[in-house]
Amino acid sequence: MSTFYVVLLCIILTLSGCFKKQSGTEETNPDTTTPAQTEKTEASAKAPETIVPAETKAPAKVNVNVYLEISNGMKGFMPTPAAGKEATTFQNNLNKLLSEVQDGRYVAEKGFYLAKEDAQSRPVLDSVSYNTIKSYIVSGIKDDVRGTPLPALLKTALQKSIEQGAVSVIISDFIHGPDPRDQGQFISLDSDIRSSLREAEYQGLAIAILANASPFYGTYHPAVKKPELRRTLNGEEIPYYIWVIGKQEDVQVVTNKVLRNLPAQQAYFGFEYKSIPFSALLKEKQFKPTGVVYCSSRNADPCTSVNLQPEKKEPVEFTIGLDLSQLPLSMQSTDYLKKNLKISSTGSRPTIVSVTAADESIKSTPDLAKYSHFVRLRVPELTASSGTIAVQLPQVTPNWITAWSTDNDNNPAVAPKKTYQLTKIIDGVQALYRDQSDFVFNATIQFKKAD
Repeated sequence: MSTFYVVLLCIILTLSGCFKKQSGTEETNPDTTTPAQTEKTEASAKAPETIVPAETKAPAKVNVNVYLEISNGMKGFMPTPAAGKEATTFQNNLNKLLSEVQDGRYVAEKGFYLAKEDAQSRPVLDSVSYNTIKSYIVSGIKDDVRGTPLPALLKTALQKSIEQGAVSVIISDFIHGPDPRDQGQFISLDSDIRSSLREAEYQGLAIAILANASPFYGTYHPAVKKPELRRTLNGEEIPYYIWVIGKQEDVQVVTNKVLRNLPAQQAYFGFEYKSIPFSALLKEKQFKPTGVVYCSSRNADPCTSVNLQPEKKEPVEFTIGLDLSQLPLSMQSTDYLKKNLKISSTGSRPTIVSVTAADESIKSTPDLAKYSHFVRLRVPELTASSGTIAVQLPQVTPNWITAWSTDNDNNPAVAPKKTYQLTKIIDGVQALYRDQSDFVFNATIQFKKAD
């Protein structure tokens, strides 16, 4: 009998030891971490500038609040439908946007709001269903609604989105209609816009502004009331705008994955990349360098430091590979980059020879597939034995903003695609980012004079 108890006690102790060993392994061995734990750890550790290969990155999802202004001035974008009557550009584009927010894979929580003004001239955001806001887009605005002063609309929408942790998507003609009792708001429009969006500055939010134009049918309400208080339009093109406000990476999900087919008129504020992947490409036959240039460290990958020695008869040329896939799409176009990329240097006088995007052959080359763009540099001479060469993309205010701005919007037939004091509105937005870097990104190569 005593032998039985001894054997039984040994079995219990053995099982207990196994259990403790497994528990300890689960607590300390990362290989046994559950998928949920792994996902949570990776998400919390991921910084905005971290770039993960597309094939291993789960689709990003964001919360989105859509705000549609439904003032009388917006009715002409959404005329009542009739047989044989085509939808306006506004109706087609907004119908797609709403559908993507409602049913697309990149939006988690969503909210739809109708922006208007109450009897006391205060902004009101009515929370409505997807079907309700969609009916306004496709069937028109039946209500008699005064427009909300622009700064008040922005402030109220932004505050609600911040409270809900959502990206704001604000749709309006952005014609400023101040309280008739306070016409001084026309003069202070820029500072009023800045004040209305100050939480964007305080919380480090970015703003994307997308401009389009649509045929307009019905009563048009200009900001400038002379010589006409209002005009009846029959298909003249009037600008409308979509403002997207939120964290930089979340705004890019909305612009790149939700809105997708963006208009040519785009502007981005608060976008800045503290680091982007880049490397001097000195061993790839597609980008063979010329002259005396080699990586300072033989096995460096990426190569961000080079030794070079240009000769009078043979200047150095080499290519820098850049991964710009995280930038807004318009900033990735080669035309935009050719026009706006700058190069600066200490200790040399380099120039940009060419800017190209990765083609299919490059995308299929393992060592090059991680770069989306390639900048060819020429260094004809050095002025010091060591220094830096920096490829930079400056913060640029697009030319279309000035072209679409006017101080008199009374007659759209004479001056189409114009918005009253648009440049002043943008001045207010830019003031939020006055302490921002002058550059969207810097890619800096260190160099030393080769022996």
